[in-house]
Amino acid sequence: MNMQGMTDRNLRGVDLNLLVVFDALMAERNVTRAAQHNGLSQPGMSKALNRLRYLFDDPLFERRENRMEPTSRALELAGPIHGALSEISRTLSVRTAIDPSRFSGVVRIATNDLLQTAFPASLAVRPRLDVRILVADRDRLYDQLAGGDLDLAIATNLSGGADLHSEPLWKDRLVTLLGPGNSLSRAMTIEDFAAADHVVDAGHVRVSADGRCASLVDTILSARGLRRRIAMVLPNSSGVPHVVAATDLIATLPSRIVRDLPPIAGLRVVPAPLPPVEVSPHLIWHPRTEHSPLRIWLREVIRDATSGL
Repeated sequence: MNMQGMTDRNLRGVDLNLLVVFDALMAERNVTRAAQHNGLSQPGMSKALNRLRYLFDDPLFERRENRMEPTSRALELAGPIHGALSEISRTLSVRTAIDPSRFSGVVRIATNDLLQTAFPASLAVRPRLDVRILVADRDRLYDQLAGGDLDLAIATNLSGGADLHSEPLWKDRLVTLLGPGNSLSRAMTIEDFAAADHVVDAGHVRVSADGRCASLVDTILSARGLRRRIAMVLPNSSGVPHVVAATDLIATLPSRIVRDLPPIAGLRVVPAPLPPVEVSPHLIWHPRTEHSPLRIWLREVIRDATSGL
């Protein structure tokens, strides 16, 4: 029976909460997490799943290696149900207040080293909520968000992730770091910049299997027929200024990161000799979690915590 036939026959008897449960299970692929993130007990979630299976006459989700993988029928239903719930949410003029005290379980947020101290304290005051702050790996973020392994990510916007939702947290620009003994100055050209040896952090470049690096800076240089040598890649931004101060390597980072790094004697910060580009960290989430009360609250907490940065 197609969905229209099921709707015509059973619409009066359908509990809207069952569709919310279905949408949560599609997002989480885990009964326990779906229950925790929607304020239900695990037995309550299991009971709802059984009712869904009866309603649609299909298993809908099958356990495989600690994940609840959707059946072909569930995949067929996922889009229409999520779309219907989204439309209902937009139509309702009065939102129910979110009570964060009822949330429990584990939330996982991937971010860069700059923001690892910016918002976690705002989440730590919830005694039933366990927070895991992870290092953002750009090459894995899309799969982690789509598969439910991450609740949120904070990173520069992902290319190729058109079906993810994102919003900029603030606007930023690039600056270049020079050591005290480096002969380059504020007057350096883009050719001087490209000819220098660079140190970068892994959060702002993509390193291929053959060791080659790609980033916004490299894209800008490539468009002008230029290429830089990346002599060193560090795991995060905190060590970059120390390397720059002690060597002839130069570094280019968003200005907010540089502003919050500990001062180092002799380190110079100059405008990057590049065309003006915006480098804004984005709050990123999967559309299946758009209306999850927990994720709505998480996004609001992060917006508030980072609004003054």
